[in-house]
This record gives sequence, structure tokens and C-alpha cells, in this order.
Amino acid sequence: MTLELTGKEIVYLYGLLKKDLDKLETAESSSSVKTDIKYHKILIKKLETSVPRLKNLPII
Repeated sequence: MTLELTGKEIVYLYGLLKKDLDKLETAESSSSVKTDIKYHKILIKKLETSVPRLKNLPII
């Protein structure tokens, strides 16, 4: 499967995932939250592997 995204779209998605991950990690622990955390981390890792410069962005 091929997915083509612009640089802005990648940064936007990365930022959303990082912010949402922070919220999930501070939320009450449940199996669905743990699953969401797992998938957020997988997607973030894939984005960082594809675009290593994302790690250096100041995501607030």
C-alpha cells in the first residue's frame, strides 16, 4: 500500500499523534488505552523512521 502525504500533512499528523500520546499516557489505564498507546507509538516510530527530522521538531 502506498500513501503519499505532503510534508505539512506528515508534520500535522506527527504532532497530533505526539500530543494525543501524551494525553493517553496520563489517562487512566485500561486495555483500550494501552492498545491506543501501543498503536500511537508504532505510528510515531514509522513516521520518525521515514522522516528522521521529525524528532527535532518542537511539538508543544
